[in-house]
Amino acid sequence: MIKIIPALAGAAGIFLFILPVFTGRILNIGNMTGLCVSLCLLLYGIRQDTVHAVIAQGWSRGGICRGAIAAGGILLTAAAVTVLVLTFMIVRAALTEPDPAADAVVLGCEVKGDRPSRMLTGRMDAAIDYLQAHPDVCCVLSGGKGENEEISEAECMYRYMTARGIDPGRLIPEDRSVSTRENLQFSLQKLRQAGRAEAFGGDDPAPLQIAVVTNEFHACRAHLIAKELGMRAGTVAAPSPWWLLPTFYVRELYGLLYQIFL
Repeated sequence: MIKIIPALAGAAGIFLFILPVFTGRILNIGNMTGLCVSLCLLLYGIRQDTVHAVIAQGWSRGGICRGAIAAGGILLTAAAVTVLVLTFMIVRAALTEPDPAADAVVLGCEVKGDRPSRMLTGRMDAAIDYLQAHPDVCCVLSGGKGENEEISEAECMYRYMTARGIDPGRLIPEDRSVSTRENLQFSLQKLRQAGRAEAFGGDDPAPLQIAVVTNEFHACRAHLIAKELGMRAGTVAAPSPWWLLPTFYVRELYGLLYQIFL
C-alpha cells in the first residue's frame, strides 16, 4: 500500500491536471505545477525502493550530502504547511457570507468571442440568485475587453443577466478593469458614483460592505484586495467545474503568495 498509494495519487493527478488541456486548451502554472508534482508521486511510487536507497546512501556519507537531504526535507515540509495554510484561507473566505444589504460585485472572467466562458456563466448565475434573494441591492459587472474577446466581460454579463429577467437599473457595468485589483478598485468608484457607498469616507468611516461574486478558489485573494481598498467582503461563491478546479486552485496558491508577500 505504501507504494501503491503514491502511484495512484500521481496517476490521478496527471489525469486531472492534463484534462483541462484537452477540454479547454488551458495550460497555466496551475496544471503545469500539478503535472510535475503528480509525475514525481507516480515515479516515487514506482521506484520507491530505489529512492529510499539513494537517500540512505547519501545520508550515510554525511557532510554536504546529509545537509542537502535535510534541506530538501525542510523545504518539502515548509511547502506542505504553506499549502495547508493557504487552503484553509481559501475555504474560510469562500464560506464567508456577505451582509444581506451588501451590493454585489461580479468579478470578470473569460469571454469567448461574445459568449461567456463556463466559469463566467457560473458567476453570473450565482449573481442572479443573489439579486433575486436580495431585491434592494445592486450589482457591479466588472471586466474589460481582452485581446480575444469581441465585447467586454461587463457587456457580456449585462446581456446575459438582463436576458434572464434582472432589472437593468440594478446593474452597473464597469468595463475598464483587466485584473482582480482593478475589478474591485473600479467597482468601488462605480458604487461611489452611484451613491451606493456613503459609508465610505468621513471622519470615522465604516468599511463598505460588498458581496464578491466569484469562484470559490478566488474569493480569498479578492477579500485581501478588498480589505486594502477599505472594503469588507463576503462571498457569493460560484461552483467551479470539477475538472477545472484542481488547476485553478493550484494557480490561485501562487496568486495568494504574490498578493501576501509582493
